[in-house]
Amino acid sequence: MGMRSYLLDALEILVAPYSVLRKVLPQVVMLAIVVLSNSIIFVTYQHLDWISAIYAGVNVVTTVGLYAPDINQMPSVEKLLLVITIIMAVGLYTSIIQSMVNTVVKRSSWTDARARWRGSHMKDHIVIIGNNRVVVTAAKRLEKLGKEYVVLTSSKEVFDQLRGERVILGNPEDDKDLISSGISSASSAVISMDDDTQTLLVTLKVQKINPPLNTICVVKQDSLIDVFKTAGADEVIPYEDIIGRITAAASIAKNVGGVIFTMDRKADMVVGFFDVKKSAKLSDLPNDVIPIIVVEDGKLNPYFSKNTVLRPGQTLILLGNPDRFKDITRLLE
Repeated sequence: MGMRSYLLDALEILVAPYSVLRKVLPQVVMLAIVVLSNSIIFVTYQHLDWISAIYAGVNVVTTVGLYAPDINQMPSVEKLLLVITIIMAVGLYTSIIQSMVNTVVKRSSWTDARARWRGSHMKDHIVIIGNNRVVVTAAKRLEKLGKEYVVLTSSKEVFDQLRGERVILGNPEDDKDLISSGISSASSAVISMDDDTQTLLVTLKVQKINPPLNTICVVKQDSLIDVFKTAGADEVIPYEDIIGRITAAASIAKNVGGVIFTMDRKADMVVGFFDVKKSAKLSDLPNDVIPIIVVEDGKLNPYFSKNTVLRPGQTLILLGNPDRFKDITRLLE
């Protein structure tokens, strides 16, 4: 994580809360306009200098009343204009207080503000964009690995599941929200939207903002892989196809530990795990399987030959056709 990460943790707590000011900025600007209007009124009708007029304008807007001209000598127009500005000021006060309370009390707004500040100050991090379980799983895995990341999602469900200062609740298709996630200075982006069309749109936007970015897209239709490659994706993962292949392999043999795909995904190799319960030579294994590692007492041994004898208590990890896994189980068990 490094010193930079700890520094960001400290700074974002101090700086991000000021995002409350952003929530009330329009009302504050309107309040300033009201004060200016009052100042102009006092300059025009009371013939005050500008400093005194601003002082009097603030007094009227805040209803403090430290400056109060003789009401009997005030023109009717001046009285009417001041009544209008006072009513506007009271309404603006109510709006400002309500916005501040909502922002502070509503934890999602507070967390979102921290995440936006963090994302805009990070470098070489990973941005995860999307609205589904892939986003949640990827974020939790990166958290476990100690990698810096920011999540951009429009899903309240995903936001609630992750609940951290690295989650931005926004629109993944909006350039401003993408920039808030730090996409322009990120090293990688993982994009997994609910619809492949949305994923493609976000991919194009991401590539426009940061062309060298390493972009990984999760899609549902494997027929779109070439389309995403053309759009600038470095890696395209056909989620449903991969799950289907793993499920099919697991249904053939119970020793399946995973699947390794070729680059074109036209073929795949299944990883098998076998507990050795009786001695056997590696040369006795079927020809269409490849031993990878022998595990003994928790230690990995990649150094062996076809004449190596497997002993009870060891675990054999290999690649091969899952149709032959039953033969290997009979050989070793």
